[in-house]
Amino acid sequence: MHYTALQQNRFLVRRGSGDDWMVYDRELKGPAQPKKNGPFAEKLTKDQAQQLMQILTGDLTDAMKAV
Repeated sequence: MHYTALQQNRFLVRRGSGDDWMVYDRELKGPAQPKKNGPFAEKLTKDQAQQLMQILTGDLTDAMKAV
């Protein structure tokens, strides 16, 4: 028998504090930072967070459909 480990995505959309949403980075263990020294991906709407996560994970076809 061969067992394969499940690979988790590096990024996920999760609720922030209050009514906002964020893109969480499992490697950084905090909000994603799409650009070096840029703003963190927090205090977003759910739609903004989902679009940014698609861009970060390379799923550009779905991200472009949403625009």
